[in-house]
Amino acid sequence: MKARNQILLAGTAIAAIMSYNTTATAQTTVDESTPADGAWDTNEIIVTARFKDESLQDVPQAISAFSDDALTKIAARDITDLAPSTPNVSIQPVATFSNSAAIFIRGLGAQGIESTEESPVGVAIDGVFITRPVATMLDTFDLDRIEVLRGPQGTSFGKNSLAGGIAAYTKNPGWDWGVQTEITLGNYGRMDARAAIDMPLIQDKLAVRLVANKETYDGFFTNRLNGQKVGKQDRLTLRGTVVINPTENLDINLKAFLVHDRSGAPGGDTGPARDKLLWLVYGFEEPDDGAFTIGRDFPGNHDTDQLGLISNIGLDLGSWQAKSITGYIETDDFNDSDFDQSEIFFFPTFRVQEHRQFSQELRLQSDFSDRSDALARLSLVFGGYYLKQSFELSQAFPTLPVLLAPTLNFGSQDFVTQDNTAKALFGQAIYGITDRLNLTLGVRQSWESKDYFRDPTGTLLSPSFFTTRSTVKSLDEMETIANANLAAGKAFKLDTNRSRTTFKAGVDYRLTDDVMVYAGFSQGYKGGGFGARSATPTTAGPTDDNTSELFEAGFKGDFFDNLLRLNLTGFVTKFKKLEFGVFFPNLNVASGQETAQLNIGSATTQGLELEATLKPARNFRLSANIGYLDAKYTDFCADIDGPSASPTVPVSECGVVTTLPNGTYLIDTDQTDLKLVRAPKWQTQVSGEYTVPLGNSGDLSFRAAMQYKSTYYSTVANDPGGRTGDFVLVDGSVSWQSLDERFRVMIWGKNLTNKTYVSAFTPTAQFFDQRFYGAPRTFGATLGASF
Repeated sequence: MKARNQILLAGTAIAAIMSYNTTATAQTTVDESTPADGAWDTNEIIVTARFKDESLQDVPQAISAFSDDALTKIAARDITDLAPSTPNVSIQPVATFSNSAAIFIRGLGAQGIESTEESPVGVAIDGVFITRPVATMLDTFDLDRIEVLRGPQGTSFGKNSLAGGIAAYTKNPGWDWGVQTEITLGNYGRMDARAAIDMPLIQDKLAVRLVANKETYDGFFTNRLNGQKVGKQDRLTLRGTVVINPTENLDINLKAFLVHDRSGAPGGDTGPARDKLLWLVYGFEEPDDGAFTIGRDFPGNHDTDQLGLISNIGLDLGSWQAKSITGYIETDDFNDSDFDQSEIFFFPTFRVQEHRQFSQELRLQSDFSDRSDALARLSLVFGGYYLKQSFELSQAFPTLPVLLAPTLNFGSQDFVTQDNTAKALFGQAIYGITDRLNLTLGVRQSWESKDYFRDPTGTLLSPSFFTTRSTVKSLDEMETIANANLAAGKAFKLDTNRSRTTFKAGVDYRLTDDVMVYAGFSQGYKGGGFGARSATPTTAGPTDDNTSELFEAGFKGDFFDNLLRLNLTGFVTKFKKLEFGVFFPNLNVASGQETAQLNIGSATTQGLELEATLKPARNFRLSANIGYLDAKYTDFCADIDGPSASPTVPVSECGVVTTLPNGTYLIDTDQTDLKLVRAPKWQTQVSGEYTVPLGNSGDLSFRAAMQYKSTYYSTVANDPGGRTGDFVLVDGSVSWQSLDERFRVMIWGKNLTNKTYVSAFTPTAQFFDQRFYGAPRTFGATLGASF
């Protein structure tokens, strides 16, 4: 393995040297009359991944960035549209919660919905780290840019991040009055209306930007029971930004956003499983009437209200700059779902949840640009971070326990809550040893504590088989019941306190003004925690911290007077103490099931990533990204099948045996032959854009893109029903823009070949298998205007 890693990184270095030689030769043969600079637009983007403003090509790490113009060109509606243009990245809605993003980078990610769980991939908006997995499906309207950071971000990104991060930055108001509007009409009843207005109230001192975004569509699925559409979206987002510059050295940026989401539960069906209770009890099997015809006998409403307040304050102190980022986000949910994905009244659920988070980050950054000594080549950042997170969740089951014990004519409701406090101190130094050689060092010391309170017993609800929210008890009522159950020994409290130090080191060297080679090492981690659906202290956790170490090398280069851009990265990432939840039955609790949180072991992912852009003609652009990923478990010893009975205490071949209260056992077995989730060996997209100038009538542009992923699995156990990939998706668009860029029209289409494919698969204990599909062919027209 070590030899393979050395060959991988050596190959990247050799490729960089070859590129340098090619560039040196090419620079002597290019026609001097070839237009350069602005005539050959390179879509340069300024990013802040290292706590300072710098060109994307100057950042010595694997990062992809999308400007607002790039998001418009790919007809992006939310962050799922970024994945095809980024190597070794997968983003899609969480199967059971369409407003939540399941993000996987370089073979690692998560598709959970519980607030006790931290995602291996961090998401931040305007510098504020979002701690909750639900409501992370960011829309792209009014975004200035999005940065996709591949690899651990344990030093300079929000809280901490095990596998990567996504940082979104919204637009600030301009200093001229202006209005932007956009309307999109599409199939499946899609109708989006968006508007933004800039109001400079005091020139160069006070400006305001107001944004409204209304997104609706009917859904892709049809309910075979009544012919109605399933999976609708109905979301309103409001955002306001105030910029205040009271003095030349003080800038204040205040943002507030409100999300009012009344969407429907995602559509899906049941996979064939005659060993599960849905077949054994009811004899139900999904009819063969098409992927997008499904059965629903229960309401499916996902209601989310979210409020966010963010302040960014900067103070220029001359040689130093102080930065304060403060964020507060509160999210309230009330969801009902036909969880069994069928027309049988079998396993519906209600979920009510409140989540709150407050964070404060303070940074002190050096600015020695006016010096003429060695300090002029030094960039320093020191900072501190504080996070307070809390949530309460209650889930009600209309058919449990009556499903498992018919003589009990009751439903049930349980409760869980957790408080999380995280603190950190961090520092980073970038030093220019010469004009071309730079050294980067970073360190972060983190402390984290979690207080967990779980009541799996909850309360019984009467009558069973209820279908309205009025039967569900409030969170305050459930907390009172939980405290009573705690006093009776039926509920339990747990806590954990952790600390960890992570490091970062890197070196970069400019072979020419346009070609840079780099190498680096960085660490990240995801704090261990508790399982929101556990039923006993034994299965609740806490799990150990998940850790990662990245070795990365690559080059970034622009060639032939910016006609060709090539960015190549080679990486090896070692993950340890990875965790996931095992869903299994437990007859000792009213719901009849629970989820155990387990550390499953270790994995190594290694690969290559190529991003290339070529402009063979002034109005013609070709782009390609290729991701190669070799992802393997190096240690995977866990019970992923749930409990089993044994007349004697069993023995594990590689790990431990956990005795459960009902006399069954969790038996660890060797699973290292399994594939990592959402880790295709090959992932690529090729796209082309051609613009036809129409003189005073503006420009007409054509774009086509093809995306391919090799075979991969969407479940930890590699269930055959979750095997997907090995197909091509095709997108395309035709757009027109006026000469003054005030008006534009785009006709677009996605999945133009109407490929049907499984996007997610969720085995649910002994009950049933949930199966979800990717979107069918969608198309529409977008009209935009600016005044």
